[in-house]
Amino acid sequence: MKKTLVILLFFSTILPSYAQMQDPVHFRSELKKTSDSEAELIFSATIDAGWHVYSTNLPSGGPISATFHADKMEGAETVGKLKARGQEHKQFDKLFDMEVRFFEKNVTFVQKIKFTKPQYDIDCYVEYGACNDEMCMPPLSAELKAKGTIEVKADDAQKEAKN
Repeated sequence: MKKTLVILLFFSTILPSYAQMQDPVHFRSELKKTSDSEAELIFSATIDAGWHVYSTNLPSGGPISATFHADKMEGAETVGKLKARGQEHKQFDKLFDMEVRFFEKNVTFVQKIKFTKPQYDIDCYVEYGACNDEMCMPPLSAELKAKGTIEVKADDAQKEAKN
């Protein structure tokens, strides 16, 4: 009985601290309209000390690049590629045997979109890789879901009616 209690006590104190260590990147996401017909899908991350998040468009064979994925994109379409904003670091990484680009402390990933219909329904995410000096996390993701209606200008309504 005493052995079981010691084991339970051990796991109840170790597992919560292990779980906290496994969440080194904290995302906030939002849809920000930039005009009547365009918006930005913004994924802002705060990165725990000692960790870093890899940038976009890294060469194959290296760490997981930040990439944009849409499960649902009704009434909108992407414009261009996912962009990273923040202080990007470049460094040769012995583990991957290549130069990598990454962010520490914080990064914002932005995907521009254009509305194609008056109503939109978006379910998307950014997949990314995070490492520290000792380990890398499996691929992680930050989600964004947004539904809404945009005001359609008279010119846009006429174009929509012709299609």
